[in-house]
Amino acid sequence: MKNSTTASILSVILFMAGWFILESVFVQTLAVAYVPLFLGGFILWWFTTRKTPVDPHQIIVPYLLTVISFIAHVLEEYKAFILGFPHILQGLPFAVTSDLMVTFAGFLAPILWLLGSVMSLKRWQVGYFIASTFLFGMMFIEPTHFIAPFIQDGTFYYVGGMLTAVFPIILGWYTFLRIRKEIRNMKGQGEQRTV
Repeated sequence: MKNSTTASILSVILFMAGWFILESVFVQTLAVAYVPLFLGGFILWWFTTRKTPVDPHQIIVPYLLTVISFIAHVLEEYKAFILGFPHILQGLPFAVTSDLMVTFAGFLAPILWLLGSVMSLKRWQVGYFIASTFLFGMMFIEPTHFIAPFIQDGTFYYVGGMLTAVFPIILGWYTFLRIRKEIRNMKGQGEQRTV
């Protein structure tokens, strides 16, 4: 078990480093946005599917629906960006262009989230980690669309992506709760077998 855990942690760390380098090549300093995502995803993975890898077939549909809702959400963010509406990336210490934003959120992120589903279906720990990272982002980072206006100037106003952010948030939480249910079911079955 210890060697398995060590190998899993090493593979996740190597994947994080590789993905960060890839992101840096395409989106330069915007790749830093993956730091909180990866940290949150690592914590979520550590306490859930690392210890109890669930049957991915039980969660793949809500997971993919969450990815679809995320892609639709990115379309709203992009359209709002092009139309000149404020966005949650304002206030960063570097400029975010529409090209960087589309590359980061419209292409590379969906590739990563879909890669996570494929690797999870193969029951690879890196896949479970990627799925946890995605769900962490949907559950805890996406709600910043509703907080960002207050942080930026103390009043509530529309920021790009605000209208559709609610869908990946809800679906992310639903998928996470399905994972928790599967973990409880697997633990319950394990306890029944030992009795």
